[in-house]
Amino acid sequence: MTEKSMFQKFRLYFLLIFLAELLSFGGFLLPEFRQTAFFVTVLLVLLLSLQKLEYGLLILLGELFIGSKGYLFYFEQGELVISIRIALFLVIMSVWLAKITVLWNREGYRFLLAKLALPFGRYYGLLGVAIGWGIVNGYFRGNEFSNIFFDANSWIYWLMIFPLAYVVNEREENGGEFWRELLAVFSAAVIWLSAKTLGLLFAFSHSLIVALYELYPWIRVTGAGEITVMESGFVRIFFQSQIYVLIAMTTAAAAAVYFKLLRDKKKLLYCYIVILLSASVAIISFSRSFWIGLAAGLLVYWFISLLVDKKNWQAIFLSMGFTLSAAILSIALVFGIVKFPYPRPTAAFDLSLLSERAGKISGEAGVSSRWNLLPPLLREIKQAPLLGKGFGATVTYKTQDPRVLEQNSTGEYTTYAFEWGYLDIWLKLGLIGLLVYIALLGKIFIEGIKTSYKLLCISLLSGLVMIMVTSFFSPYLNHPLGIGYVILTSLILGQKKKPPFLP
Repeated sequence: MTEKSMFQKFRLYFLLIFLAELLSFGGFLLPEFRQTAFFVTVLLVLLLSLQKLEYGLLILLGELFIGSKGYLFYFEQGELVISIRIALFLVIMSVWLAKITVLWNREGYRFLLAKLALPFGRYYGLLGVAIGWGIVNGYFRGNEFSNIFFDANSWIYWLMIFPLAYVVNEREENGGEFWRELLAVFSAAVIWLSAKTLGLLFAFSHSLIVALYELYPWIRVTGAGEITVMESGFVRIFFQSQIYVLIAMTTAAAAAVYFKLLRDKKKLLYCYIVILLSASVAIISFSRSFWIGLAAGLLVYWFISLLVDKKNWQAIFLSMGFTLSAAILSIALVFGIVKFPYPRPTAAFDLSLLSERAGKISGEAGVSSRWNLLPPLLREIKQAPLLGKGFGATVTYKTQDPRVLEQNSTGEYTTYAFEWGYLDIWLKLGLIGLLVYIALLGKIFIEGIKTSYKLLCISLLSGLVMIMVTSFFSPYLNHPLGIGYVILTSLILGQKKKPPFLP
């Protein structure tokens, strides 16, 4: 794929993402249109997947990159609600199963096994056993069936590794083309998420009517994220899918060094813009979990780069310089958006807000609720530390969430979903299941360091570190957003040959 065709692909995917978000907003305003858009999208993905499975996978992953909880489109009938993410998953898995059935009948099982070969297969097999045990254990422990279903729902996303591996293994040249296409989709998604975040910041910082009465309920209903006016007066724009924008920062920092050495100013400028936008999104998210994860990812990237090549110190300092200057400019960019004089700004922003946010570990409703959850969650884990209590296991605690307090003045709340990501896994799968998961991540990390292509490979591992660290405080490793990244990273780093899109 030439540079020109790559840009054309990027532009096409960006416009398609913009169209999807526009249709989602139209579906919010007109529920009848939402139902129609849902079925048209599902039918279109089915037809494209039947023609070429890669097309469906690109759409599925594009939705993952921008969709947060997966409800940009959804079908609703009474109490039944089906998200577009679930629908696309079922379509892709059905088409894949149909294709491998045809292959089985035509080529035999030996040929089929070659198509289904997985990197880190033993580790994935053990994780599959752990997930199966979590479902069975939850059922026999008498956990509520609906809780088991919805709790295990995210973990079923691991099955996406099979159609993805099938596409990568089908033909070497086909796998390379798929990765290039996916890179264009990812780039378009990152730029869109950044533009969306900045646009919403402007709209809510200036109290635009369309933001208050149309955009805010649309964001909440589709589960795309949270928009909150902080006590400081700053408008926080947080999307769960912004984690991919932060991951793009280390990837762009690595690529910037490469293009600097090649003296490719055009691509170097693009990388710098991505770093700048990523830093701006990190600030606007006002997420301490993101900040800690981003810091850990960048430190790991710089440390490993020096570890594997001590002569690489000049490139590392160059990367640090890009990142630091972009961070400074991002503060100016956020300030300029919030304080833009027309129409009259209504929000506040200055450097002291960042330091106050970083240092404030108690007092806020979200923070207090998270710490209130910790003791009862640990007590539940101690009841079955090795084998866990299965999916659907619940914990009752007191929360300061205003939505809960509206329904129950005591704040007592029972749930099967927890902010503490690793403890959630421990409770559901037991210590054995948690260690299996960590072993898989460790194996991916070790093999990634051993690869002969170092530059962007290390940035992929840094993104993995971001998700692993962020998961201490937010559920990513047990959510499709994190699971999807682990799958993609393992498939890229597990290849014996250098992926075609990596320099």
